[in-house]
Amino acid sequence: MDDLQTLATLLNAPEPSPLVAQRSLVRLQRRMRRRPRRTAWVLSATTAAAAAAAAVVVVTGTAGPTATPNGPPSAAVRLGGGQILLAAAVTAERTPEGSGAYWYVKVEAGSAYETWTGRKGGAWLRGEKTGGEVVELARPAPFRLGGVEVGFEQLRELPTEPEALKRWIADGVDRGDVRTSAGRLDAAGKARAVFSGLVSLVSELPAAPEVRGAAFRALAGYPGVESLGPVDGGEGLMIPGVDGVPVRLVVDPATSRVRDSNFFVTADGGEAFNVTKPVTITAEWTDTLPD
Repeated sequence: MDDLQTLATLLNAPEPSPLVAQRSLVRLQRRMRRRPRRTAWVLSATTAAAAAAAAVVVVTGTAGPTATPNGPPSAAVRLGGGQILLAAAVTAERTPEGSGAYWYVKVEAGSAYETWTGRKGGAWLRGEKTGGEVVELARPAPFRLGGVEVGFEQLRELPTEPEALKRWIADGVDRGDVRTSAGRLDAAGKARAVFSGLVSLVSELPAAPEVRGAAFRALAGYPGVESLGPVDGGEGLMIPGVDGVPVRLVVDPATSRVRDSNFFVTADGGEAFNVTKPVTITAEWTDTLPD
């Protein structure tokens, strides 16, 4: 088991009771006191992250700070936002892709809309704009990735290395002549397209497991990623993005799924922010269409 897999496992482990945590901490300190002074500790970055996660599992309890022998109470160690995204990357890469005839996405933001996209063609929408009826969509490609029109096979063949994945999206913006009402995207617009594409890959698109893992790793590399702590559905994260508008995500490390967000890509490829209420996202395979 490598360091990041260890980190993912530790994130998903249930918290011990305060008594168990206290006993574990005392045993750990006794072992450390018995080690010779000349012992040197050298940790890789990912090993350090796993060690931090282990500290959470060992010392975190429900009865408040634990008093350590011969010292003041110690605060629980909290993983950083980037470490949580790296743990989600490990889970994503090891999670089977799943199967089904249709890729189903449901976005709930006050009102809800749903889409079904068939592997063999066809797309359907149900939402407030359709009066609750299921209507078939006519669009040239099933999905949008940073504004770039893509299909199932293109999503499966995306790069599985973070920097290469970002370059593919940026190059796709140029190849696809992606534009806004103001014209072709400038450098800032292209950077925004790359960022929104990465968020879409982890939250809405039917990407291969290795591709989702690469997208999580790329997001972990953005400066200022912050952990908001445990919340309903997973771990809360805030990513500053590229234009000062922070994206908030709730990631479940056990499944690598994004449960809530304040940002999503609409069925027609537009970007939407909901700053007043979290957006709940469901994305999965299914074999059935609604009546």
